[in-house]
Amino acid sequence: MRRVLIVGGGTGGTMLANSLGRGFEVTVIADSLAHMFAPALLYVAFRNAQPTIVRNERRLLASHVRLIDRRATAIDLHARIVTTDDGERYAYDNLVVATGIGTDPAQIPGLGAVNREFGDYHSTIAQAQRVWRHLDGFTGGTIALGQSSPICKCPPSPIEGVLLAEELVRARGYRAATRIVFFTPFPRAYPAEAIDAVVAPILHARGIELMTFFDVAEIDSEKRVIRSIEGDDISYDLPIVIPPFVGASIAYEPAGVVDASRFVKCDKATLTIEGFEDAFAIGDATNVPTAKSGVTAHLQSKVVAARLRGRDVRFDGRTNCPMDLAGGRALFVVGSYAAPVVHQNPSRIKAFMKMSMAKIYWLSLRTLLDPFFDLYFRLTRPAPPGVQPGP
Repeated sequence: MRRVLIVGGGTGGTMLANSLGRGFEVTVIADSLAHMFAPALLYVAFRNAQPTIVRNERRLLASHVRLIDRRATAIDLHARIVTTDDGERYAYDNLVVATGIGTDPAQIPGLGAVNREFGDYHSTIAQAQRVWRHLDGFTGGTIALGQSSPICKCPPSPIEGVLLAEELVRARGYRAATRIVFFTPFPRAYPAEAIDAVVAPILHARGIELMTFFDVAEIDSEKRVIRSIEGDDISYDLPIVIPPFVGASIAYEPAGVVDASRFVKCDKATLTIEGFEDAFAIGDATNVPTAKSGVTAHLQSKVVAARLRGRDVRFDGRTNCPMDLAGGRALFVVGSYAAPVVHQNPSRIKAFMKMSMAKIYWLSLRTLLDPFFDLYFRLTRPAPPGVQPGP
C-alpha cells in the first residue's frame, strides 16, 4: 500500500487526506489540532462575530487517516524522510506539503509593535478581536488600512476590510469625523483591472482615500506615521496593517526548493515540487502564481488526489475568491492561467453565497459536497479570451 504523507492539516491537507481511500496509507502531520475557518476572521475583526470557527482536526479526518500532532521541522526530499520536533522520522512514498502560510511583521520596522497593539485579521482569533476592540472604541480620526507587501492571504481581504470599517463608522455616526485611507503596493485598488473597475468607484463613492504604489518601509508608532519606500507618509489614529506573509519554517533538503519567502517551488500545473516527481505542494505553501485562498487549496487537493491515482490531471490556475463589498453585496474574483479575471456585477445572491461558506466549509472538508462543487466549478469555468464560456 502506497504511503502518502501530508504535512499540514489546513484546507488542502485535510481535503486531500479525505479524498484518498483504498490503495493509500495516509498520514497527516499537523502542528495543531485546532482547525480554523480563516476567512471568518474578517467578521470577527469588523463585525464582532462570535469566533466559533475552530474545530478539532481529528474529527475532520476520515477514520482511515492517521494524524500526527507534531510540528514538522525538516523534510529530506532525497531520502523521503520528514522529521518532527520530537525527533521522530517518517518515511513516505509520496509527500504532499500543505503547510499553509504565516505572518512575519518583523520584516518591517515598527510593524510588530503596531500589530501587537492594534491586531490584524489574518493570523489568530485573538488578533482579530484586538482589531474589533479598537474599532469598537473608535469615535473619529484617521483609519489607515492596507497591506504591507504584495503577497496576501485572500487577495480580496484588504478591500473587504476597508469597506467593512467604513460601513461600521458610518452606521455609528462617526463618518464625518473619520478619514479613511486605503494603501496598497499595487498601481490600483485591486490588482486585477476588471475587478478594480468595480471596486475603485465604490471606494471613491464612500469617501475612502486611495494611496497606490505604497510599499511600507517602516511604522513610527511614536509619531503615529506609516512611511513608504516611495517617500509617502500616512498619519494615523487607528492602523490596521496586514503584515507580510511567509511559508512555514522547515529545513528542506535540498534547500533550493523554497524561495526567499519560504514558499515551495513547484510546477504550476502538476504541483510537483521542483526536481521531485514523488512530492507535491498545494495551497498557500506554494509559489504558484495564483490566489492564496481556500478555494485554490481545494482545487489543488483534487488535482493531486487524481495524480496520485495515476491520472494526468493538471491545475489550471483557477481563482474563485468571494469579495464582500459591504452593504449586503459581493462579487467573485474568477480567473485562471488562460482566462484573465473578468468583470462582475456585485449582487446580494453572491453575498449570500459567500456567507454560506462558513456553514458548508466543514462538510466540504469531508468531501461530502464534492458533486456540488464539481458542478459549480464546471458551470462557472472562466473562458480564455475569444472563447465562449460554458461547462
